[in-house]
Amino acid sequence: MRTRESVQRVGRGIRSMKACGTGLGCIAPTRAAGLVLLGLALGGGPAQAQGTDGPVAAEPLLYLALVALTIGAAMITAVWLIRQQAATAEENTRLRAELADALTEADRRAGLLADDHQRLVVYAGPGAPDIVGTLPKNLGVPADPAAFLAFSTWMDADEARRLDAAVAQLRSRAEPFRLEIERPDGRLIEASGRTVGALATVRFTPLSGLREELAALKVEHARTNGMIETMQALFDAAPVPMWVRDEDERLIWVNDAYAKAVDASGVTGAVTSQVEFLNEHDRARIAASRRQAGHFSDRLSAVVEADRRNFHVVDASGPFGSAGLGVDISDAEAIRRELDETVRSHSETLDQLTTAIARFDDKTRLLYHNAAFARLFDLSTTYLETAPDHIGILDQLRSRGILPDDRPLRDVKADILAAHRATQPTEALWHLTDGRTLRVFASPEPRGGASWVFEDLTEKLALESRLNSLVRLQGETLDYLREGVAVFGQDGRLRLSNPIFADLWGLSAEFLQAKPHIRSFAATADVSIRAVQGEAGPSWATFAHAVTAFDEGAREAESGEIELSDGRVQAYGVVPLPNGQTMLTFTDISDAREAERMLRERNEALENAARLKSDFVQHVNYELRSPLTNIIGFSALLRSAETGPLNDRQSEYLDYIGTSTSSLLTIVNDILDLATIDAGIMDLDLTDVDVSGTVGHAADAVRDRFRENDIILNIDITRAGSAFRADGHRVTQILFNLLSNAANFAPAGSVVNLKAVRANGEMIFSVADGGPGIAPNEVARLFERFETNPSGGRQSGAGLGLSIVRSFVELHGGRVEIQSGPKGGTTVLCRFPLARDDQDLAAE
Repeated sequence: MRTRESVQRVGRGIRSMKACGTGLGCIAPTRAAGLVLLGLALGGGPAQAQGTDGPVAAEPLLYLALVALTIGAAMITAVWLIRQQAATAEENTRLRAELADALTEADRRAGLLADDHQRLVVYAGPGAPDIVGTLPKNLGVPADPAAFLAFSTWMDADEARRLDAAVAQLRSRAEPFRLEIERPDGRLIEASGRTVGALATVRFTPLSGLREELAALKVEHARTNGMIETMQALFDAAPVPMWVRDEDERLIWVNDAYAKAVDASGVTGAVTSQVEFLNEHDRARIAASRRQAGHFSDRLSAVVEADRRNFHVVDASGPFGSAGLGVDISDAEAIRRELDETVRSHSETLDQLTTAIARFDDKTRLLYHNAAFARLFDLSTTYLETAPDHIGILDQLRSRGILPDDRPLRDVKADILAAHRATQPTEALWHLTDGRTLRVFASPEPRGGASWVFEDLTEKLALESRLNSLVRLQGETLDYLREGVAVFGQDGRLRLSNPIFADLWGLSAEFLQAKPHIRSFAATADVSIRAVQGEAGPSWATFAHAVTAFDEGAREAESGEIELSDGRVQAYGVVPLPNGQTMLTFTDISDAREAERMLRERNEALENAARLKSDFVQHVNYELRSPLTNIIGFSALLRSAETGPLNDRQSEYLDYIGTSTSSLLTIVNDILDLATIDAGIMDLDLTDVDVSGTVGHAADAVRDRFRENDIILNIDITRAGSAFRADGHRVTQILFNLLSNAANFAPAGSVVNLKAVRANGEMIFSVADGGPGIAPNEVARLFERFETNPSGGRQSGAGLGLSIVRSFVELHGGRVEIQSGPKGGTTVLCRFPLARDDQDLAAE
């Protein structure tokens, strides 16, 4: 029973093996089943031995089961191996077919890549990439893979750097890209990169058709934007104002120079505020020109940085409006005007010359001539303005009989051309038919042509002839001079003398004809030079040294006086002449010295009289001060309340007395001051004078007179500083006299200006009035004492005001100036020199 079950189990295992077929996965189960059957068979042995039949009957059956099991396992293994071999052969056949199909597909796709005119670069790792496909030969792209991967060799450097950067990003970060690469010949290639699994691929495809046009437009758009940005940067950096307007003439863009020119905060502010560079009239003119001709170009003016400058404005219409710029030509205009002025000045200068000048170009045509050239050859301006050539001018002069025709014209032409081609200046003499002689100087120009100078020597030759005659005439004239003249050569011997010289010294004609040496004159002359006691006066030895000495420095003329032994006084002169010659002159001044002595005595007498006059005036003034003081004191006493009331007539009389005594006291004080100055004993009390206070005191002293005469006093001391070193009392006295003088001459209702200015190391006080003015020939006389100018004044004074003003100013080391205009008005300026301390204070 157990044996049957074991066999059944084996059969089931075999069936299960059959059901598994020949798969590799059934090998283990089959072997497991066999081992199970083997276990069952062996497991049934001991049990059977314990049965009723006994162990002997069971052993053959066990052996039979083991053999059967072995045979079955061998058969099963053989069957499985046969089936497995068949399956393997079938799988190999299938794989070979699939491999053939894959190779065929790969060849087909490679052919498609090659036929599609594209090239694929595949990066699989850090090594060299694989390259598949080719590009059209007409693109000029290298076919060699190594040369192809060197992108900078067959495309622009910028494009190569851009492509290398995109490939590096693709391989490192898997960033896809698409680039349009422009070849140097303008052809376009599209490079697109992407990743396929672990591979990085870059596809190069030539663009054509719409894609090529689109890529070309894209490249052109990028280039245009780059160009616009470049031009934008250039325009912003350009130093000339530029602007763009829309169709409504409104500003839509300006550059930095425009904003700076219109003082705007920036380009945005200039556009927002519509700040215009040109005025409305000029803008309207530009718009009208654009509508008519499409553009405008002319010179206009505009105010830039508070200065009106000239600009060359160019404005043109465009599809979106208009654009313009303005080039500052102020400096160029100034240089052009200066050049024109220089040329004009040179032309005027050359026209003033008596020497004829003409300039010809490399074709011998006349470029320039001065007025003397036309006058020299009597050529009309109309003819010269046609720019005739040199040969034509000479031919006309020959036909008019001015130039002689003794030489053939071809020889003259050859000389002219040779002078133009010469490397050095040439010179020749021309003898005209009218007797004139010309010195012709031709100087070739570096750029071609030549400058010709025609110097008329006719007058010079005539002057030389006249000079020779004049020398003879001068020799004869010298003989009749009243001065004694002698000329000595460098060797000290006499060259020339006149009869007066011989008579003066008592020299014989034989002695002078022998051309004696100057040292022999002292012993030969009949009269001698009287020596001055205690002084080394001039003598013949002095004259001999002046004639024969070899001084290293320049020789200078000497002069002096000598007294002869016969009592005559002579003024001598030692005059150096060219070529080492020396001239001695002697003039009898005896009568002049006698007249001088008489004049000196008379002058001393006049000085004594003037001194006596000054003493008398000083004495009289001192004597007048006491009674004047008494009168002034008693007048003041009469006005006091203690003396009782005064009626109107008495008050009027006291006013007259006070005014007259004050004026008289001022005159007395002025005379005393002038006398003190003349005596040289006046000392200045120099202190730091307060300018404002001093001017105020002087103005207060004359304010009533200004009010009575309806005159306005305008004071300006804003540029005078605070103080300067001077005598304050005298400065007040100076300003009082100037203001009094102005009050006397200024018309009613006018303004008198008092100014104080510190400038150029001076303190300048000026008083200007609108009076009748002063004639130029009367200015110097106003400073004389007791001189008055009653014309135009309300009252005539003592004539000491300006005299004492000048005296006080000059005591300070300054000076007084008077300026008067042709239409009236007088300005008196007092200039006080500033001390060093005052200048340092002004500098601070």
